[in-house]
Amino acid sequence: MLLKKRLFLALFLSHLLLFLSFYLFSDFFWPLFTVSLLLLGGVSIRQVKWKKPSLSHLFIGILSGVSLYILFFLGKTIMLVLFPQFMTQVNELYTLVAPDKAWHYVSLILIVIPGEELFWRGLVQTELKKLQIKYPILLAALLYMSAHFYAGAFLLLVAAVLAGAVWGYLYDRTRNMVVPLLSHLVFDLFLLVFFPLL
Repeated sequence: MLLKKRLFLALFLSHLLLFLSFYLFSDFFWPLFTVSLLLLGGVSIRQVKWKKPSLSHLFIGILSGVSLYILFFLGKTIMLVLFPQFMTQVNELYTLVAPDKAWHYVSLILIVIPGEELFWRGLVQTELKKLQIKYPILLAALLYMSAHFYAGAFLLLVAAVLAGAVWGYLYDRTRNMVVPLLSHLVFDLFLLVFFPLL
């Protein structure tokens, strides 16, 4: 019972913080999002499994991040042909979340990405697994997706559930937070910094 209550409170907190960041106070997105992920990561840190990564783990982390980016690039190309109206949402989303100040990049690398992985894979997925719920990786990915609802971009929801499932699988399979964290870092750097999908 305590486990369910703790998980419910953690999910409520995540939705509240992301609602404030993406929707209610979107003019202050980066400061609020940074504080939000610092809080979510902080409440999750004790749950996380860390190991010194092997060379194969590092390779898997990097390769999966690049592969996810390529998949999303191809998906965006197809969506542009089939549903060009979604590109307006993508442009608006990039305007909101793309880093444009030096501290945004620092926040992305040191707080936002680790905070998301610590919370969604380290805490939420781990708690779901302890509750012996069927398909905890998929459910954690769906919950991760639900918290992105406030951004108002359908493609972000698709991205969150697909990437969340991959990162959840990597964490479950390797039992090492470094692997999904590295994959997420590579993916976000490609997506938001080096080769934005615009």
